[in-house]
Amino acid sequence: MHTDDDPPGNESVISRMRRAVSDDRIRAALMAAIALMCVVSVVWLSYQSWRYFYVPNQLGTQRVSLGGIDLQNRFRETRAWFRGENVYAIYPDAVYPPASYALLGVAFNRLRWQIVKLLWYLASLASVGVLSWQLVRHSLAQTRLERMFLGLMPFAFYATGAALGNGQLVVFVLPLVLNAVLLLTRPSLTTWDTWRGALLMLFALVQPTIAAPFFWLVMFVAPRIKPAVMVVAMYLGLTAFAVPFQIGATIPAKPKPAGKTPAAAKASVSAKASSPAPEPTPAPGEVPPPDASQTDGSVQILNTWSARATHGAYHGSLKGGYASVHDLLAAVGLARWNWPASLAILLALGAWIYRNRQADLWLLLAVTAIVARIWTYHRWYDDLLLLFPLITLFRMTKLPRFSPQTKTLAAGLFFWIWLFLLAPGVLYTVRDPNVLVGIQVTGWIAGLVFLAYQVHRDRQLPSDTEFKTEVA
Repeated sequence: MHTDDDPPGNESVISRMRRAVSDDRIRAALMAAIALMCVVSVVWLSYQSWRYFYVPNQLGTQRVSLGGIDLQNRFRETRAWFRGENVYAIYPDAVYPPASYALLGVAFNRLRWQIVKLLWYLASLASVGVLSWQLVRHSLAQTRLERMFLGLMPFAFYATGAALGNGQLVVFVLPLVLNAVLLLTRPSLTTWDTWRGALLMLFALVQPTIAAPFFWLVMFVAPRIKPAVMVVAMYLGLTAFAVPFQIGATIPAKPKPAGKTPAAAKASVSAKASSPAPEPTPAPGEVPPPDASQTDGSVQILNTWSARATHGAYHGSLKGGYASVHDLLAAVGLARWNWPASLAILLALGAWIYRNRQADLWLLLAVTAIVARIWTYHRWYDDLLLLFPLITLFRMTKLPRFSPQTKTLAAGLFFWIWLFLLAPGVLYTVRDPNVLVGIQVTGWIAGLVFLAYQVHRDRQLPSDTEFKTEVA
């Protein structure tokens, strides 16, 4: 770049010197960030693995959340579902739709708890590794340091450790969603690609609150509607398969103990400590708890699930959720509008994706991920969704089609979001986290606005754009 201070004959030399200084600073910053994330990853994942396997009650004076609690709940619910027990009446945390239990039955129905717990942990780590590889592969990173930095992010974020320690599904859903979307939006689809992508999306829908918003991409961005139809048909088939197991389902009677030995008393105390807490009675005008005792027909069971999911989202937004439309509505006493608001956001996202279906796929992915994070109740382990916007922002800094000003803004937003996602996070670490959480969530909203604006600017992309020709 020529300036008035540069002698004309030395312009290229000065430019090279400036570029070298800038490159050195970037290299030093990357090395420092990599070192930080290495330490954070080892400490955070070690702690969460210890919590998952040893299920401690306390760490020093600090109370520790029950390890593997979400996996344990899904294991119990799935086994009870196929035994013909009334899952929605027995388990307060049973908020998943029937098709999810059909999918989970593949993992749970033939294995003992100890085996499931070990295999789930190993599969979770492997899935995070796959996600890391996917992100690096599609990041447009140009140097080994950049690839190391991006590959470490999933391991260094608090959301990954929290999901691992709880046995959450999100570590499986995100790689499935990403691979399905990239596969099904190829310009030309083979029959094998269509089936593979549809099956990946189907399994991702085991957690619909994460995966459902991405289905719009399969429906509107894919070159054919066939994959979306296949996913819907298979999902309805799983529902039709699962629901009959709950028709006429029973509630097992609890056996009366004849007497308690010291060992039995200790076991009883332990069981009470690990059992789900009773649900609070909603305030007047809020979402009432559903009556889950009726299982007379398919429609009744689906209605019961819908009511259970609505009440579970309300209860969760009060108990531990944050930064979602449900938390906002619950805070102002409008929790009765939770699901109408979520449905409106989901439909608006679908309309927006349809209107911009020719736009940059990664920009659409990033916007969808942020909307998926805020459209319904989520906890901090679901913040792993922010990986998609991060990779998209990084990609923007590498593409010549974006201006230097846009690249600078993308880099700033990347750093903002990345910094607050580092373990152990601020939500449960800082005594009064409200201000810092507010700054963190403001970064998400700023990223959403920035990325949506880029879609608006670049709606019509050249047919040979890098974004539209990537493969899964």
